Amino acid sequence: MDDSKKILIEKASQLYMRFGIKSVSMDDIAKHLGISKKTLYLLVKDKNELVSLTIDNQLKLHKQIDEELRNKNLSSLEELYEVYKWVSELFKQLNPSFRYDLNKYYPILFENFMIKKKEQIYNNMKANLIKGKKEGVYRKEINEDIIALMHASRHHYIQKDLTSEASLLTNKETFEELFLYHIHAVLNDKGREELKTKKLFSK
Repeated sequence: MDDSKKILIEKASQLYMRFGIKSVSMDDIAKHLGISKKTLYLLVKDKNELVSLTIDNQLKLHKQIDEELRNKNLSSLEELYEVYKWVSELFKQLNPSFRYDLNKYYPILFENFMIKKKEQIYNNMKANLIKGKKEGVYRKEINEDIIALMHASRHHYIQKDLTSEASLLTNKETFEELFLYHIHAVLNDKGREELKTKKLFSK
């Protein structure tokens, strides 16, 4: 993939996340990039292809972030804190219309994206729970398969639900509350002491 197409995908993804997919036209993207619409259509066939490419790019980006996090060799709590900061920042950039538009107008893309995200969340959560138990900061009686599946499934089905009630569960404040709830639910006494000492998640 050449640099021009990479830049297009990156900028289009930013616009879709900020304003939603439906409200951002190909004209808007061309103007934002400072190129003609003719040049834009030399890079992609149509908006459907561009939306598909932006979703693929998001999945690659999330995978890359996972790999970078693993390479830091952080403790289980420090690892969770990095995820917490990253997702909280992501919520600041994400317009709820993005999820709505992707689900309504590109249902196959949305479903594929959600399936891959569910798998990613499950694997990451399970790995973190196993690491925390080995470090002696998480409760040993925790069944990591059940907890990881619960988190992955909750994210999957809430994101697919377009009702107003579900929308209340897909915002930054709710994410942070549920994240903190999870942490305090899995920690043992040693883990709570480490959390206090390192001053993680303190507001």
